[in-house]
Amino acid sequence: MGFCLFNNIAVAAAYLRAQGERVAVVDWDVHHGNGTQHSFYRDPDILYASLHEFPFYPGTGWVTETGAGPGSGSTVNVPLPSGTSASSYLAAFGRVVVPIVAEFAPDWLLISAGFDAHVRDPLGGLRLESVDYGRMARCLAQLVPAHRTVAFLEGGYDLDAIAEGARYSVEGTLANMDPVELPTEVDGSAARVVDLSVEYLQQFWELR
Repeated sequence: MGFCLFNNIAVAAAYLRAQGERVAVVDWDVHHGNGTQHSFYRDPDILYASLHEFPFYPGTGWVTETGAGPGSGSTVNVPLPSGTSASSYLAAFGRVVVPIVAEFAPDWLLISAGFDAHVRDPLGGLRLESVDYGRMARCLAQLVPAHRTVAFLEGGYDLDAIAEGARYSVEGTLANMDPVELPTEVDGSAARVVDLSVEYLQQFWELR
């Protein structure tokens, strides 16, 4: 469901899973990837982690959605309110997504690379800058073996923001592996949501 006919990243993840690989899907599109989540909600070998605007279309992706059965804990949702700053978004990414992906230890990292969380996007309400996508991509690329990070272009409704975000993302995955410093403070109403996400996920992952 959504703006797409085919879920390319879900197809790729399922293929890799069938080859015996552990796959992490990180979704930074402004919309929650409810189709991807549904596809792997009970699968312990595919981690789905999403940061998205909430409440927003399609209305899914609350913190309590953490997987089911053998896949409990393999779904990670960080729903952020409209107006969340780049600093708070990156702090949430560093506090929740990065340590969980690292602990999961995937063989492959697939990125749902939508650029509609960009501050210039006319539909989304989040505040990322183009360079922030490069910082996130670089963090993620350090968590998997070399040449095992694949980005799939998804949403975005400002062409310049898409082009810039995509360029920084590619550069981030190819950059040196020096540690990336991320903000650590989540401000405003986003802080409570991130705390709730951590609270629900601590039963499955080592989070602080």
